[in-house]
Order: sequence, then structure tokens, then C-alpha cells
Amino acid sequence: MKIAFISFIKDPWGGSEELWAAAAEEALKKDHEVIISAVKLNVPSPRLEAFATKGATVQYRRGFINPSWKQRERIIRKVIIFGQNKIQNPFSELLATNPDMIVFTGAAYAMLLNRELFDSLATNPIPYLLNIQVNVEYGRPINSEEASYIRKVYEKASSVIFVSERNRQTAERHLLQSIPNATILRNPVNLSKLSPLPFPETGTSIRFGITANLLVNHKGQDLAFEVMRMTKWKDRDVELHLYGSGYDENYLRQLADFFGITGRVKFHGKVSDIREVWKENHAMLLPSLNEGMPLAIVEAMICGRPVITTDVGGNTEWIRDGKEGFIAGGANIFAIDDAMERAWQRIGEWEKIGNAAHIRAMELYDPMPGSTLLQIILQHGRRS
Repeated sequence: MKIAFISFIKDPWGGSEELWAAAAEEALKKDHEVIISAVKLNVPSPRLEAFATKGATVQYRRGFINPSWKQRERIIRKVIIFGQNKIQNPFSELLATNPDMIVFTGAAYAMLLNRELFDSLATNPIPYLLNIQVNVEYGRPINSEEASYIRKVYEKASSVIFVSERNRQTAERHLLQSIPNATILRNPVNLSKLSPLPFPETGTSIRFGITANLLVNHKGQDLAFEVMRMTKWKDRDVELHLYGSGYDENYLRQLADFFGITGRVKFHGKVSDIREVWKENHAMLLPSLNEGMPLAIVEAMICGRPVITTDVGGNTEWIRDGKEGFIAGGANIFAIDDAMERAWQRIGEWEKIGNAAHIRAMELYDPMPGSTLLQIILQHGRRS
């Protein structure tokens, strides 16, 4: 079967790419033809380059706009891309391959930014799957016209795959429509071992780890900084360790300085082995504003660490408040402080809670989600 995977991400790589990538790996092993369409970035993605060496066809399309560019430069680039897309469909090269199945990965309403693709598929017999990795819960980010368009895209899809039940429910609320062709499929984990790690000593500073891209409108690191500047947290021997990179790194470094917490906030950049992170950190903190189901949470739980996070996406589908971690009722400093405080008052139980998190994660995670997704693809795809 000829399978086309479309990536929407505008970073070299991210957690949202892992599910389709795992399915693509499985497809290549089983001698299926794999085509990957990705946004052309100014920095090539090593993972995409690796796929090319394994026999996949990697196509690059226009559309990259760096958020760090000056406003004038971003506007000019948008105008140029708009004009180019009017002249030539950015997905024309992909559609010309006439795949037996297209797998589109993106946010719940990312098809609005890819109308050239879905307008073409509306009158094309090529089947497609939607791999929805995240949704926005606070507010309704779409209007009535946009909701109508998305409903049609969802209806025509062979299957709409969500990574959490909460994302599906949120989409139904926004779209005013049930999604009967929805499937819940959990993302893969990237761990060399699945055993829990020994709990770090607590005689020194308590280390909260945040493993996430440095994007505050998504992951909310700046909210954690706001909590850390509170007098009671300044009076405690705690540190915040950030692992990851992103467009907001400079802002976060400046914010730490502005809040006077620079000495207690550490930036480590990206790490290749997540288990090394949890050897050193006592608990995970993830104050997200929106989510799908973060791989970072699942990985921390498998490593045996309690998780303090917000009630967004699939977080509460994995973490029961007070049992495997602590849930902040909302993405705001008061709710996050409350969850952190409740965790702090039970610090002597963190190792026990971390062990419970490991057991819970091992019960819920799919050991071979790439194979599961490939099975769905083969079920709905055309036969060459």
C-alpha cells in the first residue's frame, strides 16, 4: 500500500510527530511505500532525513514562518506564501503520487490552515485519516463558518484519531456535532527502559522538572515562574529545571531575571535520554494551557515520578488527583500554586505516589501504537 503522512509541525521535531513516525516505521518494515510531506524549515529535521535513508520519499512544502521574525517580515512572508499557493497547490506533488491513504497529523482545527489539501480531497477518492494531537479548551478558537468547514472534513475522514477522550469531547462541543468515526489512540513513549527509577535523595534542593518545548502559549512555563516568585516558594529550597527548546526561550530567561528567580531556574536544552532527567528530578511540573496527551507526562510516570499538571487534554485520564499526582483545576497561578502546595504538604509520600504513577502508566500505555495506527490505515486504505 502507498501511504502518505502529512506533518503540520513547524519545528524540526516534536511529540506530536511520534505516532505517525512510529506507523511509518512499521509500514517500511512491512514493505509498504511511504511518502512524507513536511513543511520546509530553515533547519532540516534529522528524523525526516533518517526516513529518507530508510526508503521513504520525503517531500517538502512551503509554509514556514518563524515566530521570532519581525512582524513586517512575517507579513511579507505570509503574502508571498498566499500568492504562491494560489498559483500552485502546495500539496500538488503529494496528490500526484495518488496514495492509497493520507494520514494528516495536526491540531484539531489545523485543516483551516491547509484548505488547499482538504478542498482537493473533498472531490478526490483518496481516503484520509485525521491524527489529532491537541485541542484548545479555553474559549472557542473557531467561528461558525470555520466550524462548518471542519465538520465536513471530519465527516469525510475514514477515521478521526484523538490522543485523548477529552480532546474529542472538546471538538464535539466546538463543532456542535458528535464525531462517530472517532478513535482514541495513545502516543508512543521514547524510553530505553520501562522500569521505575530510584527516587532521588530529598536532603538537597527539591527539583521540579519541566520537559516540554519552550512555548508559553502551549506549555505555560511562565505560569510556573509566576508561582516560583511567591514568597513562600522563594523561602523553600526548590529549583525549577527546564528541558527543551523553543521560540520562547529568550523570553523565559528574561522573565526569570525579571522575577528574581534566575538562580533557581535552570535551562538544560533538549536531552536525548529522558531517563537521565528523572534520575535527577523529584517531580514533574507541567502547567499547560492546552494539550492532547503529553508524552512527557507518560514518560515521567513510567520513570516513577509524581506529576503536577493542569486539567487540560488527557491529563486527568492518566492522573487521578492525589494518587498518581496533583491536578490544578485551571491554567492559572492560583490553581497551579494550590496543586503544588498540596503536593508539597505530602512530599514524604512522593516516592509512593511515583510508584503508583508507574503502575498506572503501565496499565494505560499502548506498547506498540505505531502498529495500531498502521492497522487502522490498512483497514481503511485503498488496495493498490
